[in-house]
Amino acid sequence: MQPELRLVRYFVAVAEEGNVTRAAARLRMAQPPLSAAVRQLEGQLGVRLLERAGRGIRLTPAGEELRDRGRALLAHADEVYAAVRARERDPVALLRVGVSPAARAGLTPALVRAWSERVPGVMVHLQEDTTGALLRGVADGRLDRAVAFCPPPADGVEWEVLREEPAVVHVRADHPFAARPEVAVADLAGETLLVAGGRDSPGYSAAVAAICRAAGIAPATRPDPYPDLGLHAVREGLGIAVYVATAFDPAALAGWEGGPPATRLVPLAPPVTLPFHLVWRPGARGAALDAARAAALACVT
Repeated sequence: MQPELRLVRYFVAVAEEGNVTRAAARLRMAQPPLSAAVRQLEGQLGVRLLERAGRGIRLTPAGEELRDRGRALLAHADEVYAAVRARERDPVALLRVGVSPAARAGLTPALVRAWSERVPGVMVHLQEDTTGALLRGVADGRLDRAVAFCPPPADGVEWEVLREEPAVVHVRADHPFAARPEVAVADLAGETLLVAGGRDSPGYSAAVAAICRAAGIAPATRPDPYPDLGLHAVREGLGIAVYVATAFDPAALAGWEGGPPATRLVPLAPPVTLPFHLVWRPGARGAALDAARAAALACVT
């Protein structure tokens, strides 16, 4: 017969106290039931665990073994119970998250890992879209959260900075900037800068303009005609782009023989950053939403 865990807990208390009366006080129970529980445990195991020694007790070799192994057994049982209770309290939900294409290669994979590890009960459904569409989706409740790149002011949403990413200059491999370790912002004055080609990303275009304005320059701009974060436009020589390196898988920048030319990402100097924001609808709270927010913030700090 396998002894009850309760009996093992009683015995360990007696063994540690060296006295049944003190053990009973510790366990907040009467002495006779405790003595009976120890005898019951001895009967189930078929061994003597305790011997009388004057007014106290002495552990038999079997008792010493059970005291030591019983401590580990009880500690493990407590861990199991705590894990089970915590699982019951874990948030469980479907979380609809919109993400900017600029977060595709860097921030989004980091967030997915953080959510799967820290809030495994929350299933995350990702939807990639332009910043404007993400803000509207959060405001009207179609999205629970969004990771927006350089969002402009918008009604019906709140946000906080999730991460500031260093800005880089995206150029063709044969551009003079490609061989430099860094590019001064002032050197962009004679270039054509690619900006957002649609109306749904005005915040990014404004951020690029602000970087230039702070350096006292006003380079020519051209709307990007392609929805691929500037890759095609840069390869075609339509201009260069100020962007974030984490938007691109390195393999996407490589060219190949007979195909489009490779491109390069060169740091800006002095360093400037472009922000990603975590966006939500005012008043949208809940265990799953709060846990997902905490996990997102923890993974980028």
